[in-house]
Amino acid sequence: MIKLFKFKKTTTIFFITIIIIFGMLLTPVLSQSSIEENIEQFNGFTGILIEDLDSGQLLLSHNQDKLFTPASLVKIFTLLAGLEVIGGDYRYPTYFYFSSTTPGIIDSSLYVKGSGDPTHSPEMIREIVQNLVNKYHIKQINGDLVLDDLTFQKEEFLGRGWMWDDKNPLLGALVLKGYSANEKHISYCNAMTLAWGEVFFKELLRMGVQIKGGIKVEQVKKDIKVKSIHYSVPLDNILIEMMKMSDNQSSEIIFRTLPLCINKEQISTIEQSIIVFSELLQELLDMEWGEDYFIVDGCGLSEYNLLTPAQIVEAISFLYQKYGSDILSFFASIEEKGTIKNRFPFPLWAKTGSLPAASGLAGIFQTKGGRNIVFSLMENNFRGEKNDPKLWENQIIEYIYENY
Repeated sequence: MIKLFKFKKTTTIFFITIIIIFGMLLTPVLSQSSIEENIEQFNGFTGILIEDLDSGQLLLSHNQDKLFTPASLVKIFTLLAGLEVIGGDYRYPTYFYFSSTTPGIIDSSLYVKGSGDPTHSPEMIREIVQNLVNKYHIKQINGDLVLDDLTFQKEEFLGRGWMWDDKNPLLGALVLKGYSANEKHISYCNAMTLAWGEVFFKELLRMGVQIKGGIKVEQVKKDIKVKSIHYSVPLDNILIEMMKMSDNQSSEIIFRTLPLCINKEQISTIEQSIIVFSELLQELLDMEWGEDYFIVDGCGLSEYNLLTPAQIVEAISFLYQKYGSDILSFFASIEEKGTIKNRFPFPLWAKTGSLPAASGLAGIFQTKGGRNIVFSLMENNFRGEKNDPKLWENQIIEYIYENY
């Protein structure tokens, strides 16, 4: 049953007067009938919750408490967890261990221990190497490049419930940004770490550093001290890119980072991440994992995830109430590079979600009448070439914009 609510009694009286006078103008009742028909005719399972952000007044609802596969709308909760548990000022450290008795010469191996920094593009790794070599005037390494990737459980290089034969981002403590599983039926246990190491190793050679050994994946020796630390940009910056570009790799890493911050775990596992995540949502939003919802990853690739439109609206409303309009900077907008650029002819800040049989849109905008709106639209199991969920979402949002 679709519920549509009007703001003002005077607005209704105005339209009734217009009908009586002209007998032919479009009224809110006709508009309501039209939008209801649009919702009912969509060939799929749909959910809607649209509220006044300031008053909480309900404007439009349909299956608002039903569970849907949310796809990347999960990232809204990852944003919340990142800000509340890790903190926007947090910087991912990458540690470098080595000993040198002769200037410019590393006596044995160069050890690198990662913590999951998701900003390590090949260009960033090149910059890290250049800074390290120039700072310590490194000319020779008498051992290996040894990579310690034990911050995250090694076997969990993919998310829980991800389709193993899809092109998924790979996870690890040493992450090459954008690196994904491109082949099927092979193990990726050390693939990400070694890919990171190869970029680092080649850059050392390009800088003229002589290396006697090769690349190994091992734990850092306990008797060797940290010589240098590289820090990422603040988490705020990472969260902004994660939301605007719907980046799966960084969002999953943030999800995996949660136990390291709460319980000071030495090795993070997916199970620990789920526990921290669920305890946070229980505390802040009174959401019970396993009864009210399911979230098993930080990016939304898993079809195990289940959320309701009402829960997503509640999460966005919480963020807005706590962080004010500053929270909008984390969401994609129509004017910036991202997932909704030029999608609407009016300002709107939102997160999109897309899987083969799941779509969604949730966020904040202001109507033509000046009302601040928070909304969540979710669609599952749609089919048919003309049954475009994005077009359907646009029609709903444009209706609210024009009529409120």
